[in-house]
Amino acid sequence: MKLKLRDISIDIKSGNVKVFKEFFETYYPVLCVFAQKYILDSEKCKDIVQEALLSYWQKKDDFDNIHKVKGFLYVFVRNRALNHIRDQKIFKNCELESDISCDSFFEEELLRQETFLIVRRAVESLPERMRLTVQLTMNGLKNSEIANEISIAEGTVHSLKKKAYAKLRIILKENFYLVWFI
Repeated sequence: MKLKLRDISIDIKSGNVKVFKEFFETYYPVLCVFAQKYILDSEKCKDIVQEALLSYWQKKDDFDNIHKVKGFLYVFVRNRALNHIRDQKIFKNCELESDISCDSFFEEELLRQETFLIVRRAVESLPERMRLTVQLTMNGLKNSEIANEISIAEGTVHSLKKKAYAKLRIILKENFYLVWFI
């Protein structure tokens, strides 16, 4: 069971608002987290991300594939965040400012966010009880706590986790290389 991602940029380019809304709902939280790696003001981050997504919609005809779209969005958010830092004179420490301005910081954060998105999609593709079990595990709950939370036996939690991880390994097998970069 491989997680397939279609290139929705073609549908968006044709003006499909429903598909753009789906894309927006998927990438808005991811880009907000990415923006917060640069600035702590969550409202400003939301503004920057909304501006990025609106800019993409306005320039949708310029993009041939989803990879170019994502590149555009991440660079847009990074540049706007750095402009905000510069304009607000947030950093007194020039060394720290140059650290977050460098390409390696950007690349690491981009990879981290894209990996998060891939894993989240894989977990969301699991059957409901497996998905819930994995999500609760990722939230730090122990098997006994999960069993109490969803009213099942602790042995069932163990069994669900084992099956879920096996399915996730299959779904994520083509993305195993990402683990080395995190």
